[in-house]
Amino acid sequence: MKFASKIAMTLTLALGGVSLVAIQPATAKKHEAEAAAQPAAKPGQDYVLTPAVRTAAGEAQVAIKANDIATAMTKLDAAKAAIATDDDKYVVGSLGYDLSITKQDKSLQNQSIDLMLGSGKVSQRMSQDTIWQLYVNQSQLAYDANQFKKTEFDIEQAFKIENANNVQLYPMLVEAKVKLGKPAEAIAALEAGIQKMQASNQAIPETWIKRGVALAYNAKLQPETIKLCQQWVSAYPSNDSWRTSLQIYRDFNRTLDGDGTLDVLRLMRAVGALSAESEYLTYAQPLYIGYPAEAESVLKEGIQKKVLSATDTTVSKWLATARLKVAAEKADLAKALARDSKAATGKDAFTDGTLALGAGDYALAISLFNIAKEKSGVDADLTTLRLGMAQALAGQKDAAKATLATVQGSRAPIAQFWAIYADAPAATPAA
Repeated sequence: MKFASKIAMTLTLALGGVSLVAIQPATAKKHEAEAAAQPAAKPGQDYVLTPAVRTAAGEAQVAIKANDIATAMTKLDAAKAAIATDDDKYVVGSLGYDLSITKQDKSLQNQSIDLMLGSGKVSQRMSQDTIWQLYVNQSQLAYDANQFKKTEFDIEQAFKIENANNVQLYPMLVEAKVKLGKPAEAIAALEAGIQKMQASNQAIPETWIKRGVALAYNAKLQPETIKLCQQWVSAYPSNDSWRTSLQIYRDFNRTLDGDGTLDVLRLMRAVGALSAESEYLTYAQPLYIGYPAEAESVLKEGIQKKVLSATDTTVSKWLATARLKVAAEKADLAKALARDSKAATGKDAFTDGTLALGAGDYALAISLFNIAKEKSGVDADLTTLRLGMAQALAGQKDAAKATLATVQGSRAPIAQFWAIYADAPAATPAA
């Protein structure tokens, strides 16, 4: 299928700069100040420090207050070299963090947070909100330094602390897991983030969903990809989302039977996503002899959109053949309801229902598919799917969703796509 490689290319969208997904700048500044202020204001009095650390840390603190950065760094290095206890780690780390903010030194900030968190003292000395901020800052620093295992660990530690901004960390966690070669875990993290946002009635950014689709598709995770595609078209119905999602569905289901292929193409047409010559020809080929009204409509639409050429030998032949049969099809459909209701099986009602569906007579199609469902000799799931399609195209939203929800087996995924369309039709299908 020609579109497969194009999908892979167009779906490699990033979420944007990961630095944008932590917390809002004003919030970050507030917590940064709090984290810097809470460490040892009185290193010799409030903590049990080794003598060398007490002396060097005190001198470093004086230098920091005097904005004597060079001296502060020298004294801080001396304090680091003398670390022997957890209190030493905490005090030296907190002073280093304070100095790193002044110097805007990411490497020093990273090392200092490591010391504070590694001391085991933060839970005694800091609020949970400030500890959370330390993990957030650390995860960002680790990500920027390509330390993705550390990024993953720090975010997961931040998640253990209740904070309304936790949801903003999911994109960075997703990207870290991708870098670590864990696509399935990355998708699971993204879905967890989506669920968190939904639970708090927040709109899911389209970039999140598109990134998830790209990751799942490229990792060949079919169920996850289809689920994300359905979330995409449900939240952001557009020509792009529908077309890409249904192309992906076809790409994952290359062995679809004729009915399955037609029902995907019918949905693509309903949402205005048919745009390639091959799609129109694949759609019209099995129809132009037996389902002339639908074939004529599809071919005329392709010509009108300038996707097909009316002078093309194949197109002109199929169109001429279909046109010759349209009148007879309409005349026959006028008798279908009375005839098929008396039939021993539902085969004719199913066939006539599909003819009516393609001809745009959705009310008749609904009646005929209901007749077919009550009789033997038909594929129950396919008949139910077609009934739901007719209801959706007729604008019977609730009925369509209820019907399509009962479709099982291999046709269930496309039924779910049709149900999404029924809930919010993206376009008026051409008759």
